[in-house]
Amino acid sequence: MVKKNDNLTVSRRDFLKTAGALGLLAAAGSSVPLSIFSTSCTQGQPAGSQVLTVNLSGEPAQIDPNRASWAAERSVIGQVFEGLLGFDKNLAVIPVVAKEMPSVANKGISSDGKTYTFNLKTNVTWSDGTKVMAKDFAYSIVRMLDPDLATEYASFYYPIAGAEAYNGAGSKTAAEKAALKAAVGVKATGDYTLQVTLEDPYPVFLQIMSLWPVYPVREDIITANGEKWTEAGKYIGNGPFVMTEWVHQDHITFEPNAKYWGTKPKLTKITYKMITDANAALAAYKAGELDMSGVPVGTEKTTMADPSLSPQIVRNADLVTFAFQFNVHTAPYDNLTLRKALSTAVDRASFVDKVRGGVGKVALSWIPPGMPGYDATIGTEYSFDVTKAKALLATALTELKLADASKLALKFQFSDTASNKTMAQFLQGQLKDNLGIDLTLEPMESKSFSQMVNANKHTWAWFGWGADYPDPDNWLPQLFGTGAGNNHTTYSNPAFDALAKQAGKELDNTKRLQMWSDAHKMVMADAPIVTMFYRERFILVKPYLKGLTPTGMDGQIMGDQFWTKVTIEK
Repeated sequence: MVKKNDNLTVSRRDFLKTAGALGLLAAAGSSVPLSIFSTSCTQGQPAGSQVLTVNLSGEPAQIDPNRASWAAERSVIGQVFEGLLGFDKNLAVIPVVAKEMPSVANKGISSDGKTYTFNLKTNVTWSDGTKVMAKDFAYSIVRMLDPDLATEYASFYYPIAGAEAYNGAGSKTAAEKAALKAAVGVKATGDYTLQVTLEDPYPVFLQIMSLWPVYPVREDIITANGEKWTEAGKYIGNGPFVMTEWVHQDHITFEPNAKYWGTKPKLTKITYKMITDANAALAAYKAGELDMSGVPVGTEKTTMADPSLSPQIVRNADLVTFAFQFNVHTAPYDNLTLRKALSTAVDRASFVDKVRGGVGKVALSWIPPGMPGYDATIGTEYSFDVTKAKALLATALTELKLADASKLALKFQFSDTASNKTMAQFLQGQLKDNLGIDLTLEPMESKSFSQMVNANKHTWAWFGWGADYPDPDNWLPQLFGTGAGNNHTTYSNPAFDALAKQAGKELDNTKRLQMWSDAHKMVMADAPIVTMFYRERFILVKPYLKGLTPTGMDGQIMGDQFWTKVTIEK
């Protein structure tokens, strides 16, 4: 999924059910107010103010659907736009703007599995009343592949015929780019019919067509406004809300889309605050200025023991893994033995207990529990072992021709929030105590950090990845494939690339998952990341907030994919 900054297929519904929101709730040590999940019994508009105020935790770097890649960006985009397909609360793929799910039976999928036809509903409109048509989706998909736009999710859509050739045409002439653009297998064959042709059958194509990079966008709006089209007043979408205000670095406001074609939301306003300090956010929650809030990292146990706050705690497991990612082409992180030494020197259990307040689960491998492809035996070679870590470090220093660890000059970058600072200081202490290494910490403003990582200018950084769709296909090739848009470790292994390409085309699910397991083992053996923990959300929610619908694939804010179900009942 989308990248996380902590503070950052229909035929597989049996897999998807494991990630359902209520099935993932954990009450360990807390009283979970299940009443918040119930919907209002009130018919029509509920009485009282229907204003929701929550914390986005920082300024989104960008909210262009074709270009977005971070959780906070998706939290905004999901209110204003809707795609052909989407996910329900159990993370099964469902039709949204599309009339129905394409299948071989309804002729939406060709018998060879290479041509998909999406028939659109005819009553869907943009927030200015203009009809949403197939050409809007065709424009969006091809724009997302534009090499000059340099979108991070373009590689997800390389199975589309001509997509990789067009997206890789950055050095071509304008005429050559135009020819490659015209050859992309995406066409509006009628006002309400979109046809997509693939190079080869792709088992998870319907999942990727459910994601925000292929939501419709308006060519006329973008042409008229350029980079300013995402500002309030110009940000025209087809979703349940419109963005009425964006005060940069402070807040974003949404109000119901009067032209919305679906079920109207009950909320009359949503405000996303941009409070980066977890202590300040908690204070705002206690003062009644926020309806939901996280708690400062490390205070979870204290919060559970608080008689007034404990009943307001909501916990649910995410399909999210957090890790430290190396830029493996930046010295000294280009040394594999050093990377292994650093990974083995970190006490993850202590991190979860002391830094995360016991919330979350130790991660030694990348793919999280609840996902097809999770294997608890992968990565066990990185279990905490100071003696082994010291031996690896000694070998690494010899390979690097360094006299001692003081010559390493290690640096670590992170988004400057209170939670992330605590995490970074833990890492700094671990390396000092266990290996005698001095780690320089480099905190950065959230937007600047995101931009730096996107540009691969970091050396070692904190990051998380959450499922865009529940399948290993989403967790491996897009982050570790050579040149992939979300590969910020700059990792490259031809054997991995070949296996990933093979797995991406394999229609036998058992064989496919085994291939992904082998690919997962390759990545962990090469240690481009230090996996740390599988996230569990730990959020305070006011008892008057009803209909909250958390899933394992939320954006920055718990339940933010289903604000249309939420009501305020004070």
